[in-house]
Amino acid sequence: MSSQERVRLSNDWRGYQKGEAIMVNKIVARALVEQGIGVYDNPKKPKKMKNIKGAPKDKMLKSAPVQK
Repeated sequence: MSSQERVRLSNDWRGYQKGEAIMVNKIVARALVEQGIGVYDNPKKPKKMKNIKGAPKDKMLKSAPVQK
């Protein structure tokens, strides 16, 4: 079974319009990119920044090392 690649077309190709993203197998994707008909389109989800809240001040003081 061949895996699929997502390609965004730079030109019209076989009934697909310019700018359209299509799913094709790796062989076709490579041929489209090499001929300049399309480019690989890898949509990446933006990473969410975790909102880290600091510990309450009294807990931070309790766990702080004691220096003499």
